[in-house]
Amino acid sequence: MRSPIAVLEMSGDNKMKCCGVEITGSEVILVTVEKGEDGDFKIIPSQSTRIVLHDSSDQGSVRSFYDAICAFVKNHGVLDLAVRGRNAKGEFAGGAMTFKIEGLLQIVDGCSVQILHPTTIAASKRKHDFEAPSDAFKYQKNAFQAACCFLLK
Repeated sequence: MRSPIAVLEMSGDNKMKCCGVEITGSEVILVTVEKGEDGDFKIIPSQSTRIVLHDSSDQGSVRSFYDAICAFVKNHGVLDLAVRGRNAKGEFAGGAMTFKIEGLLQIVDGCSVQILHPTTIAASKRKHDFEAPSDAFKYQKNAFQAACCFLLK
């Protein structure tokens, strides 16, 4: 049996790494971020940064997409997904496919998923003044910010 101190130390480590996710159209942009002891955020390099759902009406395509997400999570030891939320209605509302993708993310085994509203992420960014590192691709910025916001909670 583990001592209570060991359990606390382990749960603290789990909170220091997170995968930020941005859903855009038919794809997810993934950035695994680690918070160092110095408080700086760094991106954990990955060969896969985007996963595309080619045909949301084809069961095989949906299963393939889901399997790719699960493989990414498993290969990177991700326990938490921080998803940048989309509006449900209005001018900038997300499409039906984006909500289908969000549902698939929420059922990934062994992962907790938190949907973060863009205003929450912006407020966290203003408060803690974090910036994407220079080695990040421009398209990863929103996913990176979602992960940082989650790690600062």
